[in-house]
Amino acid sequence: MAIDIKSLDGALGAEVLGLDLNNPLGDADLQELTRAYFEHKLLIIRNQDLTMEAYEAFAKNWGEPYIETYENMALPGHPAIMEVGNVGGVLETADYRNGAAFWHTDRAYAQDCNATTMLLCIHAPVEGGQTHFCNLVAAYEALDDDTRTRIKDVHATHRYGGGERDAWEHDVHPMVEGQAEKLPIARHPLVRRHSVTGKPGLYSVAGTWHEVEEHTREEASALMRTLKHHATKPEFVVSHQYRKGDLVFWDNTQTLHAAEPIGPAVDESTKRLLRRIVLTGLPPHLRGN
Repeated sequence: MAIDIKSLDGALGAEVLGLDLNNPLGDADLQELTRAYFEHKLLIIRNQDLTMEAYEAFAKNWGEPYIETYENMALPGHPAIMEVGNVGGVLETADYRNGAAFWHTDRAYAQDCNATTMLLCIHAPVEGGQTHFCNLVAAYEALDDDTRTRIKDVHATHRYGGGERDAWEHDVHPMVEGQAEKLPIARHPLVRRHSVTGKPGLYSVAGTWHEVEEHTREEASALMRTLKHHATKPEFVVSHQYRKGDLVFWDNTQTLHAAEPIGPAVDESTKRLLRRIVLTGLPPHLRGN
């Protein structure tokens, strides 16, 4: 079966059929996926029944696996794979199962903010449990000229768990002892040119910002709230309802994402379990490695 890539209806994303990722990708398929990844910003590869070794091998096509400091969420024997959802251990507590239920960009607090996040669906609830994504390139292009001029050369600092939350949003997972000291604070422009496409887009306008340079706290709060609410308008957002076997991955430098808040699992129909890998940097085949 040939690889089949179909754009989703909406602001971003594409569905991919015709791949069994238990088998290594051929060069042609890898190149086609890479083009689609940067164009669509979000890819959903359907019908994957993967060993964790095959999942990790596929993930390494997109960057260097990042070992999270949340050891209490790691899959035993696979330190680069974090479990998220409402099934098992700490995930059965509200603080952890909803620790990604706010608009944010993964790895915005890193000096090199290029990062891919992957989620492999093990259990999908019948209702709810979506991840929402917004297209920061389209949001930037839709800004009025005065706002573009105002933010053109403005930089913000980012830290893990920063930003401000709307009423529906949750805080990030509680930090384990010593975690905060291990995490950096990084400086990035509000308007960032993409490392591969060169296209400008808004960057991480929610979830991690700490300070906005040359702005008071009140000015920064007002500006970032305006940009966040603009970027997350319905016309820039898609919501993914998981199916078992979905492998979903996205370009963090072109998107924001947020998990829909979810309650505890009370039976098979309410279970949500995803296995997450974050890849840092650019895909190795683009770096000439």
